Amino acid sequence: MKDRIFKYIQRNFPNLTSDVHLRFELGEPLENGTDERINQVVTRVTTLFEEVFHPEDYIYVYIKDWGINEDIMFGNTTPEYVYELLKDHNIEVENLFEFDEDYDEIAGQTIEIKQEYNVKIVYSQVKSITYKAILEGIGNYEQGREPSIGQSVYFISTEKDLIFHMYDDRGCIIHSNEVTKLIHMYRKYNKWLVDYWRDYFNGIFKMS
Repeated sequence: MKDRIFKYIQRNFPNLTSDVHLRFELGEPLENGTDERINQVVTRVTTLFEEVFHPEDYIYVYIKDWGINEDIMFGNTTPEYVYELLKDHNIEVENLFEFDEDYDEIAGQTIEIKQEYNVKIVYSQVKSITYKAILEGIGNYEQGREPSIGQSVYFISTEKDLIFHMYDDRGCIIHSNEVTKLIHMYRKYNKWLVDYWRDYFNGIFKMS
């Protein structure tokens, strides 16, 4: 299972990204920490998710886990929560790494840092995945609420060539490899697009 999705990502969505994508606003303009903000976040992200994925669809849940139980800013106080939500599924694990750069002032040169992380993968029908709880957990993370999910979670459909990634309560990104697969989302949920990126999205989708 994991070999198939790794090859698919490398071939179609290197680094889990693509030029053809839409970025949606979830929390603004509501105040951080309020019930109103969380309610709007959950409502919007669930609506978007259910627009692109149907209950009978088979998808991959691709989790990047850096293995940090508690970070300085927010504190991942429930690091096992996402796995509890997926406990009834077969979870395959792979250890991977990324390279980052830092500047060594003493040596006066840029050094390369190897950062290891785990990828944990589930493959199942949408109706069997507790996606609403996962999305709410991601939304809770930077709001200091529990239970929360601090891992990076990607929902991937190889049939539809779509990646759905909610990065936190601020927003989510939907990637595709073809404009035609996202044009209906651009039109139907245009008011939710992140304004900062609107010119970019208009350049891709407006002429379609």
